[in-house]
Amino acid sequence: QTIAFLLPMFRAIKDQRPLEPQEGPIALIMTPTRELAVQIYKECRHFTRVLGLSVTCAYGGSPIKDQIAELKKGAEIIVCTPGRMIDLLCANSGRVTNLRRVTYLVLDEADRMFDMGFEPQVMKIVNNIRPDRQTLLFSATFPRQIDALARKILTKPLEITVGGKSVVCEDVEQHVEVREEDTKFRRLLEILGLYYKQDLNPRTLIFVDRQEAADNLLKELIRFGYPCQSLHGGKDQADRDSTIADFKSGVTNILIATSVAARGLDVKDLNLVINYECPNHLEDYVHRVGRTGRAGNKGTAYTFVTPQQDKYANDIVSALKMSHTDIPPELQKLADEFISKVKAGDAHYSSSGFGGKGLERLDKERENSKKLQRKKSMEGGTSEIKAEPGAVKPTAEANSNENSSLYAFEIEINDYPQKARWRVTNKEQITMITELTGAAITTRGTFFPNGKQPGPNERKLYLFIEGETQLIVDKAKTEIKRILTEATLSCIEAESRGTGSEATGRYTVI
Repeated sequence: QTIAFLLPMFRAIKDQRPLEPQEGPIALIMTPTRELAVQIYKECRHFTRVLGLSVTCAYGGSPIKDQIAELKKGAEIIVCTPGRMIDLLCANSGRVTNLRRVTYLVLDEADRMFDMGFEPQVMKIVNNIRPDRQTLLFSATFPRQIDALARKILTKPLEITVGGKSVVCEDVEQHVEVREEDTKFRRLLEILGLYYKQDLNPRTLIFVDRQEAADNLLKELIRFGYPCQSLHGGKDQADRDSTIADFKSGVTNILIATSVAARGLDVKDLNLVINYECPNHLEDYVHRVGRTGRAGNKGTAYTFVTPQQDKYANDIVSALKMSHTDIPPELQKLADEFISKVKAGDAHYSSSGFGGKGLERLDKERENSKKLQRKKSMEGGTSEIKAEPGAVKPTAEANSNENSSLYAFEIEINDYPQKARWRVTNKEQITMITELTGAAITTRGTFFPNGKQPGPNERKLYLFIEGETQLIVDKAKTEIKRILTEATLSCIEAESRGTGSEATGRYTVI
């Protein structure tokens, strides 16, 4: 897949005149994760050395001054994550780099790039690129609703499908086991023991849902004599880079990861993937399992599903059907029982993974509550008190429904400094908080500048937090408030060190 967009890119660049001083890149490759950006960058370097081209990798978590220094030398290709690219475009009042010469744009793992968290950042960049560009979107999965969203940046697109959409490769042998939570670890040890007997160095990738679960499983496996490492969004970038390097080179044969490693990670001789925690949507399952059985090699994938995770069983059944794999009777039974619950109104289907949980239902309930508030106000009742910036508002009406298992809160962020708003709405930051707490976080409302008030049916920019327990919501709320406070204090300190109107940018080119 990487070669599919790299080779035409090199031809397109070589056909154009060389870069002049102060000119930006000719090709721009955007990815949703830092690890994937580094992987593409390394593949690109194999060719650029011979072709006399320059490539720069820009992603968050690493010093921006080094990336600015690279761009000052001139780079025909930039491989980046959206957040850091926006930082570089804004740095030093836009004098670091620009998009005027970009004629070749690639979005790798495009469906995730266009989900609810990344779309605003991607569109900010895309809208500043010349309209006569060539745009390429790549992904192994493309849900229908995201497909329609992605086509906004395309003109008369040509769609090429290799194999099938959201289909697991036929070289992967899939096993799905329905078992109780307390039996999963013993079964994991059995599988690892079996593979260690067959192969002295079996490369194994184990997926879990949360950072805490990854670290806990790491301790347990080390206690039983299996050297391993963990990878998740809570680790420093240097640690993440060294962990992946050790795993690829064979220093460590077992890697425990959250879904941060599910997209694009390419490890040679990775022959075993274990979904210790069940994926919560079809696309995540396909990408996780797709880490093995690559480049014509055979691979094996095990997935553990507990009886309480019946809402995810239907997606896994669909994946097995599409890849022509036998469906275990107990899994089919679990899926059928959940469908019966849905028909009876006792349960709801899980989301596609591109949004929060139950948001449409909560939206409807909040809208009904607002109508009731307006009606009371017209009849002389007390109107809703306006929230202060950053105020936390419990959406009690969302929790009053007997069928609801969600708790929800709102934090208004409209009147915080731009840097603080950016920090808490950044996709990587939201993913990290979600992995840490288990809460679903979405950005809602519209930004209104100071002095401008929203209309009757409008809301100022706010974060909507929801979780299955009050504790989950409280942990997410505390983390968001901490980030907002730190970013605000940082802005105040920066202003006090600056020189008023003469301070023109966030970064200085040295």
